[in-house]
Amino acid sequence: MASEKSQLKRGRQSQGEQIEPKKPRRSDRNASPSDRNAHLKQGPLPSPVTHQADSAATDEFKEGTITPPSKGSSDQSQRGGLRSPPRTGGPNSLSSPLQDTQPFSQFVYHPNDRTYAVDDEEAEGVWGYLVPVDTRSGDVLVLRRRSACPVPSSRVGKTSGRESVGKHQYTKQEEGYEQEKVEHGVTAGGYLIGRHPECDRQLQSPTVSNRHCLLFPENKGGDAIAVLEDLSGNGTFVNDTIVGRNKRRELQEGDEISILDQARFVFRYPSCRDTNGFRQQYALQEQLGKGHFASVYLCIEKCSGMRYAVKKFEKRTGPGEKSKVDGLQQEIAVLMGVSHPTLLCLKDTFDEADGVYLVLELAPEGELFNWIVMKQKLTETEARRVFVQLFQGVKYLHERNIVHRDIKPENILLTDKNLSVKLADFGLAKIIGEESFTTTLCGTPSYVAPEILESTNHRRYTRAVDVWSLGVVLYICLCGFPPFSDELYSAENPYTLSQQIKMGRFDYPSPYWDSVGDPALDLIDRMLTVDVDSRITIDQCLEHPWTTQAEINPNDSTDGLTGAIANLDFAKRKIYRERTLLSSINDIKISRVIEGGEGQQAVKVYEKNKDKPKNGVKGLDGPHQKEDTPSANRDPDEFIQMGGKGDQQLYDTADQSIYVDDQSTVATAADT
Repeated sequence: MASEKSQLKRGRQSQGEQIEPKKPRRSDRNASPSDRNAHLKQGPLPSPVTHQADSAATDEFKEGTITPPSKGSSDQSQRGGLRSPPRTGGPNSLSSPLQDTQPFSQFVYHPNDRTYAVDDEEAEGVWGYLVPVDTRSGDVLVLRRRSACPVPSSRVGKTSGRESVGKHQYTKQEEGYEQEKVEHGVTAGGYLIGRHPECDRQLQSPTVSNRHCLLFPENKGGDAIAVLEDLSGNGTFVNDTIVGRNKRRELQEGDEISILDQARFVFRYPSCRDTNGFRQQYALQEQLGKGHFASVYLCIEKCSGMRYAVKKFEKRTGPGEKSKVDGLQQEIAVLMGVSHPTLLCLKDTFDEADGVYLVLELAPEGELFNWIVMKQKLTETEARRVFVQLFQGVKYLHERNIVHRDIKPENILLTDKNLSVKLADFGLAKIIGEESFTTTLCGTPSYVAPEILESTNHRRYTRAVDVWSLGVVLYICLCGFPPFSDELYSAENPYTLSQQIKMGRFDYPSPYWDSVGDPALDLIDRMLTVDVDSRITIDQCLEHPWTTQAEINPNDSTDGLTGAIANLDFAKRKIYRERTLLSSINDIKISRVIEGGEGQQAVKVYEKNKDKPKNGVKGLDGPHQKEDTPSANRDPDEFIQMGGKGDQQLYDTADQSIYVDDQSTVATAADT
């Protein structure tokens, strides 16, 4: 008789899902009986009634479900093979279905019984249900489309930039917002499962992560699909197969979701699924901007008349496309899992045949970069107004183990003339573990922290990279040019851009910094500290005297701030050096203004560097001849390593860093 393995408790695949050749990690409860009893002789098992291998079964037993045989064992099925044990609940009771050992009678809610469904699924925006398999998993969780966009900006960033506040004022303000989320349910677009109080389904177990997994809807090919993103370090399972941290899985009808051994759910779609595509729900308007990988348009939601920005990613094939898709999926997952007044809100996603659409909150005033160029720089009051909001937003991210990794003025958007900001572009954001490091090379060259520029084997960095990037942005806001630049390279200062960053070489040249107070310099010094362990944290940024406008008592050395300011290296101020302002090498103007309806703010469309002469650059004493950009004198090798002119976006490669090792650079130079 051909050998036959048990089909019981085998990891199940969703309908239509391709089986990967690599054997996946499986849930502990999925241990196959055949694996545990491999030493037993294979063959017909004794009848549970007669204990004989070939006994005649009763009529009731004959009605039981036959376990599917292995391939090539059709003759065995004709002779009986393995059968389910006799049912004990009478002739109308249910036996186990094919490929499943969980009898329907053991489910808290019968999978085919939709008594839990709401009456008008379409009106309530229902896109799915999480049906518990056991009593430990709670009640049915109805997954509805939630209007978490936009979050009122009045909840945080409550400052004009002029008043003096207590040391812990802004920290308490952010913590108050967190408490309000817990008490009043200021939700995100997706549904969180985990141990944290803000989760939609809380599981009180130390083995469950604070935010274990995230479920959110996505529109694909005219259908609303459900996506599960695994945020945990110890496993979220779909059909007994682990998803993996920072990885996602599209859910199918009837998929079983397991949170370790603490909770199990069956996912169900609504009986009437949403079939509207992007163009059925939104009217596409004019283009607002264009980037390397996507174009941004103005769009109007047909049912409400509300205006949004839509980011459209064209679908292409070829080298580098995988990194773009990965970055896009990361952006969707991060935005669906967060909700904060200073983070750009993602309203909807559509995966259509002609591209992927992200419907985002509208920022009518455009990028902070445009504001800096058009005004040359910000006052300390204006910068403080901006950075209280940014510090609070980044604190929110860091407490969720999310590192943005690409903070720069182009990714900070303004929603009004009062400098209300939104941090955007989460394509490089990464969710890290509490004690883990991230090693991917990414960011924009002028803003990256020194630890990112280390060789692949030594590159270890954490959320502190965001503090460094914020320090560079604060420096630019207060003077109008970056702290590190190729234009500083000279015989007296023979350091390239990457060397300047690694060594932390920068200063505050006169006359640009003459009007800026010492507390601002102290904060920047602390943020641009090369030693990661000594670098100021985001919480300390919120409590710094420059941020809070607190009076500094010379007799009080609390936290070392007074002593640090007293010991500032004022030689950094004494040097007189001409620097190239961003406003000198960028020509930005408002090309048109799109008026809105009643109560809607006008949207400004900016035009950058159109027909700008390559050479005439304004200095302190008027226009004169100079290189077209600071990167014009960049060494060709470093030009390639740092991502190219104009600070192009850097992406990691699958196997190695795009930065060559310092020793190999020297060797190459020696060979030539």
